[in-house]
Amino acid sequence: MAYRPSFYLEIGRKARDLLYRDYTEQPPMHYHYGCCDWSYDLALRLGEHVPGISAVLRFIVPDPLSSKVELRYLRDFLGITAGVEGMTTNPVMSFSGVIGSSVVSLGTDLAFDTILKNFTKCNAGLSFSSPIVSASLTLEDKGDTAKASCFGLINPLTSTAIAAELKHTFSQNETSLTLGAQHEVVPLTVIKARADTTGKVGALFQHQLVSKIFLTLAGDVDIKELKASPTIGLSLALRP
Repeated sequence: MAYRPSFYLEIGRKARDLLYRDYTEQPPMHYHYGCCDWSYDLALRLGEHVPGISAVLRFIVPDPLSSKVELRYLRDFLGITAGVEGMTTNPVMSFSGVIGSSVVSLGTDLAFDTILKNFTKCNAGLSFSSPIVSASLTLEDKGDTAKASCFGLINPLTSTAIAAELKHTFSQNETSLTLGAQHEVVPLTVIKARADTTGKVGALFQHQLVSKIFLTLAGDVDIKELKASPTIGLSLALRP
């Protein structure tokens, strides 16, 4: 519905996924060079009892302490999440809230460490979305990092798209720009590439083997450090 925003996680997500997903971020089920991490997201819809509410449970093996339980509430002009991360007696409490619509939304994302007794996350974001173009402006790292990102869908039939992210860190007075693109060369096969102003270049080849199972070959190289070996990884992912 046009009156409903999404959750805070969706602010800037299209550009973030194009530029970073599957390069360094582990998918829900990941295998690489003798190391194995398993995780699974289970979504429970409770709308029959309380309209607009759902629950998400995330299980991670071999690190169950990183598992997370989250409640989500979505109604007209409002999206809220509240969760607990770490199945211990001293978990990290999280909360996010978004107001607006499916076109324009404003939100905040907070996390509180019950051991350290302080906020470990305090972010804010503004988002604009349309079927082919989206843009976002976020303030992260307790106000130390500002990011502006945009995403453009060029051809929906081939998933051809471009994205850009401008990032500035106030404490270090550093600014960087990352550009990326993706294209479906043949059905079920996508290639992606990215580069940033720090000299890092990456490329990715991904093929959907069967439903929900993806094989990805990705690599990164720092052109300012040509003597260093490039980073290459292979992963097999199962996505719900």
